[in-house]
Amino acid sequence: MTPDTDTAPAETPPAVAIIYHSETGHTRAIARNAAEKTGATLIEVRPERHYCRMGKYLRGGIRAVTGRKDAIYPAEINISPFDIIIIGTPVWSQHPTPVITGAVAALRGVKEGTRAIVFTTCMAHAGRATAPLKEALRQVGIPVQQSYTFPNRYPAGACGTVLAKGVETLRTAKTGEKPN
Repeated sequence: MTPDTDTAPAETPPAVAIIYHSETGHTRAIARNAAEKTGATLIEVRPERHYCRMGKYLRGGIRAVTGRKDAIYPAEINISPFDIIIIGTPVWSQHPTPVITGAVAALRGVKEGTRAIVFTTCMAHAGRATAPLKEALRQVGIPVQQSYTFPNRYPAGACGTVLAKGVETLRTAKTGEKPN
């Protein structure tokens, strides 16, 4: 009897985490939709001190523009089990929120080969919101492979599909398989 050389152990697809901050629920809806389509683990980050409605526009907008990091819950985010992370944030004053900036600073367990996708949600104009997020991730050793901006008028399901296709692209690049 000879061993079966045609069967190799199936490689597990890269594990995915979606780390996001949402104030009005649109970013959350996109993250949940993408998680359903990709099997990703959802990690919602919240500020330790919540913003009131006007506070997020006034104080939060100033903090976003100046690149401040909010203290968040959870205080640390272990990403060691994940090969792909997706970071999602609303846009405040054309910048990522201080909450998601705090989340990037809270990442622990970064391993070589971890890749990222970034997405922003906005009312009308995202400005340069993805640029500081990409730079912050680069500084912790995670290259951003793709970035997307989704205006709030876009349905969450369509946005989730775009993110799922992005994940599939990264998965196939890692395994060398062709997408379905």
